[in-house]
Amino acid sequence: ALFGKPRAEGIREPLLAIARIVQAAGGRVLFEDATAEHLGLNEFDPHTVHAIGKKADVAVVLGGDGTMLGVARELAPFGIPLIGINHGRLGFMTDISLDQMGDALSAMLGGRFETDRRIVLDAEVRRAGKVAYHAMAVNDVVISRGVTGGMVEYTVRVDGVTMYNQRADGVIL
Repeated sequence: ALFGKPRAEGIREPLLAIARIVQAAGGRVLFEDATAEHLGLNEFDPHTVHAIGKKADVAVVLGGDGTMLGVARELAPFGIPLIGINHGRLGFMTDISLDQMGDALSAMLGGRFETDRRIVLDAEVRRAGKVAYHAMAVNDVVISRGVTGGMVEYTVRVDGVTMYNQRADGVIL
């Protein structure tokens, strides 16, 4: 599956190059629907993230770490491995450069790679005992009052065990 940073300049040609590399390796290309729509990639059948989660063997993400984190969050329930190609300014997780993309992807699709497993955080916001919001995250979870400001009261539990209760402007886990 191929994902690109939404509305990024100059992303169409590298994504098409990735698609050709995948096809040359014998793979079928699944473009994420928002990426395909934004770039006008009518020659590819666009797929929702949910459909990709059920069908894809691997996802290639073209963008920066923010794009990678967003795709990782969406695909986490499906356990699909991700390959990050850096098209942004910061690349700790998207550490394959555009210059290295061809050789690196060909090798990886040929089975020559090392896996770097990441911990996935599963977070819920509960109000009156009911789940108000649920999300998965790779790096961190931020809980705050947002633009309205003010204090939040929260309880941190790890594997069901209460660690502490606190009031604060917010918390980054």
